[in-house]
Amino acid sequence: MKDSDYIIVGDTERFDGCLICVAGKTKEDAEELLNRMLHNPTENDKRLMDGHRNLRIKEVPAEKCGWRNV
Repeated sequence: MKDSDYIIVGDTERFDGCLICVAGKTKEDAEELLNRMLHNPTENDKRLMDGHRNLRIKEVPAEKCGWRNV
């Protein structure tokens, strides 16, 4: 089993692939979160997505998951 996290990223006018949020350890969790954000967003989702387009899931290997060190 590989150790990685999934994140939701989006693009802005100036930058591509901006981190919007950490989406979990499984692709299924990330797909569920992205689906909610796109089709039934919470108020927090709306704030996170503000100014972003082309939301998508990205897999990040454990050694690049800086948020784990906080």
